[in-house]
Amino acid sequence: MQEENIKDLTEDVEVTKHWQWIKGDLSGNVVTFKDEGPQWITFNEGGRIATDLRDEFLQQLDPDIAGEFIKPNNAIGIDPLNMSAPMAQIVKDEPQALSPIRVLFNKQKKNNKVKLLLEFPVNIPPKGIYDLMSTSFDKEEVDEHLHDFIVDQLDGDEITDCLFDSIK
Repeated sequence: MQEENIKDLTEDVEVTKHWQWIKGDLSGNVVTFKDEGPQWITFNEGGRIATDLRDEFLQQLDPDIAGEFIKPNNAIGIDPLNMSAPMAQIVKDEPQALSPIRVLFNKQKKNNKVKLLLEFPVNIPPKGIYDLMSTSFDKEEVDEHLHDFIVDQLDGDEITDCLFDSIK
């Protein structure tokens, strides 16, 4: 008798299906369907899409992966006084959802550590000039000025470009 009750309860439970936008301005966002009718699909997160466009703009996520894209709904729940912020504001303030590729990269337990080598052409005085200045002035002051002299030659954009080239 108890097993029959359990079976009845499990048949009534519906698993929420998560869909990810694969095209358009909302690309990457994850949504759940509130209602799917012959003309429109409405989302729990707000908004709607024409039923005919679902397969072109949305892709159903595997339940195991979907958990990585959504955050627990601690702040959003039953609002008996209807006092919470509108759903559109909450969604707008949340960070962009991760792509499935990034989720899989993040799940890797064994990654290889590699060193990125960055090389920048800079002008430095010959060692003899440095030695002469170090004996004529305070060595720490000479080192500080040499450091500033080198840093002034470096361009932030050049460093960024070099870093991206090294990553490639």
